[in-house]
Amino acid sequence: MRRALREAAMFWLSAPPPNRGGMQFFRYLPVESRKTMAEQYETERRSAAVMGNAVSVVIAMVGILNFVNSMVTAIVSRRREFAMMQSVGMTQKQLCRMLVCEGLAYAAITLAVSYFISFLAVGIGIRAMTEGGFTTFHFTLLPLQICTPILLLFAVLIPFWCFKNVEKQSIVERLRME
Repeated sequence: MRRALREAAMFWLSAPPPNRGGMQFFRYLPVESRKTMAEQYETERRSAAVMGNAVSVVIAMVGILNFVNSMVTAIVSRRREFAMMQSVGMTQKQLCRMLVCEGLAYAAITLAVSYFISFLAVGIGIRAMTEGGFTTFHFTLLPLQICTPILLLFAVLIPFWCFKNVEKQSIVERLRME
């Protein structure tokens, strides 16, 4: 603000005398309208939203890849165990159902923790920051609700695909693996 006033003063000193009869007198004053300030605020809000969404997408991708990695590792590392279960009478359908149920259990735990942390963070952290009344905050579960079916889909598809890959080898070959 001081800089703007200093620039206006320097301009006034170097400018020719204004026409005192009309609006030309006010032409040299730095004035920001409410509309200009609202447009600037909206621009800043949009840029903050874009940055927040970009960070959220990156974190979501890391989480999904971590989930996929843990599921694949759990299934591939237990190939021999699955072969033993099949050798004593477990059918392919039962093994596939067991793996899908495991994946759904992992997804359910992940979702429960995510919803709990979201409610906790908003209930304590965000509400305390917006308490002053200057800003408003509306809590929405929409991003988490969008991620829920995606996570459940991965929880079903990843074990199914891994099971199909493991089943390419015979039971005897998998039992001989170390």
